[in-house]
Amino acid sequence: MQLYIGFDVGGTHIKHGVIDENGREITADEYDTPEDENAFKEKWKAVVAAYRKEHDIAGIGVSFPGHINHHTGEAAKAGALDYLDGENLCELFSELTDLPVTIENDANCAALGERWQGAGKDYAHFVCITIGTGIGGGIVMDGDLYRGSHYRAGEFGVLPVGNNGECMHEVASARGLMKACSRALRLSEDEMPHGEELFKRMESDVHLREAIEEWAHFLSRGVYSVISMFDPQVVLIGGGISEQEKIYLLLDKYLQQFEEWEALRVPILPCELGNQAGRLGAVWLAKQKRERSA
Repeated sequence: MQLYIGFDVGGTHIKHGVIDENGREITADEYDTPEDENAFKEKWKAVVAAYRKEHDIAGIGVSFPGHINHHTGEAAKAGALDYLDGENLCELFSELTDLPVTIENDANCAALGERWQGAGKDYAHFVCITIGTGIGGGIVMDGDLYRGSHYRAGEFGVLPVGNNGECMHEVASARGLMKACSRALRLSEDEMPHGEELFKRMESDVHLREAIEEWAHFLSRGVYSVISMFDPQVVLIGGGISEQEKIYLLLDKYLQQFEEWEALRVPILPCELGNQAGRLGAVWLAKQKRERSA
């Protein structure tokens, strides 16, 4: 049984684990994202060394923020890890280990994780929209990633969906929702209820309900645009907010207002793997790379 190390690099935490060739995670942990390049390298190298003491590792998959050229490893933008902007990640990781390392954009990895072990495993064509601080996405066509000519396909967050042309990042993300609800409740963001409590409270608070409904309307514009462009079999919604059932009812309400929705309609489902999706997708790519080179 071949084993792989999967890393999911985020701006706040770096999640990692050992995953077997069938997608079963044997162990998992995380650490705070280092604040400079040297610390990033040292911590990453130490984690790999610790795993190799316990397991025979065949390869490493890394889910990484930003625009990643998966052929050359160059990261034009490295998301919150701006100290790695412009770095060649293949070269960086090859200096830290003699194991083969595969690097891919985090939203793409999440989509591939769902394709392998999650909500996308029964579909060859689907779009994954991740709702968090911003809006990310991955596009799977014929069972494989569509990356685009500049490796930026799936940047759904830049779609203009607001009444004045505001992008999805600004008004349809989880951060956008919290800001809108904060204004409606006249509370600071630190005082705001979260998750399920927020959606329960909308039933008795007209101002909060209006804020959430408007946010859902903005999100529906983005979802409708993505469906009309890519004609997927299904749309998967990721991020912590995807667990709220009322989101899907609200999306359905507003999507029905679009003239061509009945012709374009596809299921909209929550992702299944949560934070595990990114490192699973990264390992799937590492596994594919090893099988091709064998």
